[in-house]
Amino acid sequence: DQCWMAENLNIGTRINGNTDQSDNSTYEKYCYDDDEANCDLYGGLYQWNEMMQYIIEDGAQGICPNGWHVPTDEKWKILEGTVDSQFGVGHDEWDGSAFRGSDVGYKLKSTRGWNNNGNGNDIFGFGAKPGGLLIYGTFLNLETNAHFHTSAHNATNPWNRVLMYDTDESYRGNILVNDDANSVRC
Repeated sequence: DQCWMAENLNIGTRINGNTDQSDNSTYEKYCYDDDEANCDLYGGLYQWNEMMQYIIEDGAQGICPNGWHVPTDEKWKILEGTVDSQFGVGHDEWDGSAFRGSDVGYKLKSTRGWNNNGNGNDIFGFGAKPGGLLIYGTFLNLETNAHFHTSAHNATNPWNRVLMYDTDESYRGNILVNDDANSVRC
């Protein structure tokens, strides 16, 4: 019963990767290697506060269009449990951190563009592309990883999801609020 965008969000004005996004009433994005063509292909990369529009509220609209919202950690768990062939929705597998699931990553990844033929089958039309991330002003993991934000902010740092070219699982971990810039799916 969920509806996810079929592409990564790509809105805002591109700023250079060595500049922090700021609360200035302008949506700002990073494009991998400061190249707008990478935003066209992979979507923009956003720091957590920019994505959330500087509001700490799980499930907030953030930079998503009207009628959409930044997915919560729970929404990601439902997505993962729905598409995974071994661990269904509600299974405690999804409550852990690090690598989880059996083939969730394979089913969410696009059918091309992943390093070393680490493509998925994209059976659900999610089409995750390996757009990498920006951390501490350095772009990393293009063609190997897809990093996604959630709106869920725990006691330490927000949760994220990572799909990787060399595994069919998904990774659940924490990001650094003002350092990691990830992709966004509404």
